[in-house]
Amino acid sequence: MKIIGQTLFTLLLLGAVAAQAQSLKIGFIDGNRIEAQSDQTKRAIEQIKKEFAPREQQLSTLQKQGTELKTELERDGEKMKPADRQAKEKRLAALSQQFEQTQRSYAEDMEFRQREARARLVGEINAVIKAIAETEKFDLIVQQAIFISSQIDLTDRVIKELAKRTDAAAR
Repeated sequence: MKIIGQTLFTLLLLGAVAAQAQSLKIGFIDGNRIEAQSDQTKRAIEQIKKEFAPREQQLSTLQKQGTELKTELERDGEKMKPADRQAKEKRLAALSQQFEQTQRSYAEDMEFRQREARARLVGEINAVIKAIAETEKFDLIVQQAIFISSQIDLTDRVIKELAKRTDAAAR
């Protein structure tokens, strides 16, 4: 329903603009495709993976320790002295709690960094689109539409411009 409303509004806006101007220059971009295919997205993903690799390793180590301790308790628990068994059970509970807290913190921080990187990427994409629109004097650039002619699709140009900007920034 929301898409239909947006489409109707866009069509009404286009009609009003067309009535006032003789030539209307319209463009379309596919934001999802830009995000999926841009070098910036790939680099952001790699950077976040690198940043979180030590914490992922820590989670793996905690999980391995917990699994080993649980296996030991299941295998040798009945043979152990009650005090040793109780100490190992306490250690297992502490490891389990530490793992859960670390995992929760990891997930929250990862989600925050992903949102932050996406916001930065959307800002860069919008700047490129605005630059193209101003340079080539577009009257309207839309992101959602029911039908798109390949003549007005600017998605590939935006991806290429983002790549140029990334290359220039890397130098």
